[in-house]
Amino acid sequence: MRKTLLLACFSFFCSSCYLTKQGYKQLELLASREPIDQALNDTKTSDREKTKLKLTQNVLLFAKEQKLNVGSAYQKFIRLRGEAVSYTVQAAMPTEIKLKTWWFPFLGSVPYLGFFDQSDRDIEAKNLEEKGYEIHRGAVTAYSSLGWFADPVYSSMLRRSDAELAHLYFHELTHRTLWLKDGVEFNENLAEFMAGWLTDDFFNAQNRNADLVDFKMAAKDYELFKGWLKELRQNLERSLASSKDQPNPRRIEEKNKVIALAISKKPPFKLVDYVGSTTWNNARILAAALYSPDTLAFSEASKCYRAKEADAKAGNFLKALEKISENTGNGFEALKAMCKQ
Repeated sequence: MRKTLLLACFSFFCSSCYLTKQGYKQLELLASREPIDQALNDTKTSDREKTKLKLTQNVLLFAKEQKLNVGSAYQKFIRLRGEAVSYTVQAAMPTEIKLKTWWFPFLGSVPYLGFFDQSDRDIEAKNLEEKGYEIHRGAVTAYSSLGWFADPVYSSMLRRSDAELAHLYFHELTHRTLWLKDGVEFNENLAEFMAGWLTDDFFNAQNRNADLVDFKMAAKDYELFKGWLKELRQNLERSLASSKDQPNPRRIEEKNKVIALAISKKPPFKLVDYVGSTTWNNARILAAALYSPDTLAFSEASKCYRAKEADAKAGNFLKALEKISENTGNGFEALKAMCKQ
């Protein structure tokens, strides 16, 4: 499942043990950076990695043309020992369709914690389970610092196909260009929409439509998954609402039956099985929902913007959205207002 998450790791803003440790680990990683031009001439860099790094440079040029906030992002390369740069945990109570959140300076409330060490993540996951939460563990190959530092290219990112990698960069650069505080769902949905828009435009401009074939097939599977996930969430909400007067063990038993039935009726995926056969619980369902946007409102707003503006670059669209949100106080309301202006 495509997923990229923002990590709260700015130790210099907060004295908590969590932020201090994650900030220290972040600085350790940044100390191992090398310029991409140097990595391209390094014998340690594989031919595949070199091809992906050259693609990175082309994507960044295109992103600048589209007026995204590229800054000094993705100019350095970091080799990781493992396949992930960080590890996440998300939590929800067994009878609530709501993720637990944590509050951080400048970010507001976020529905996950991120760790650079898997063992630290697993300790936190165990603590949450002991408090009665259902948890979802994740692994992250990339994330955005929202411009607080120059995001590097991690070796974990380069295992993706060209289209997936470009999509990832556009997603993260959208975060870097616009992040509305206390709106994680909106921000992630916006980034997914913008990444889809820009990935299509980039490969069309490069006359590389063939690179989009498998990517779009996977995207169709993901659309099926989104429908499956939406129906499952609605069924869970109905089940928990109708059983609210029953003991929790009974409610959880009924909820698990709803999940099992949904898994038995998963869509006929052609390329990627986004459901799989592993355990689903409230935390995993809600975590997946953060990155399964209904893009209709975003699409309508972008159409309205493009119809009115001569220079309808992606970055200009984001700036207009940010300005409108200052009046509406909400990203989703800003999307609606864009078509009313």
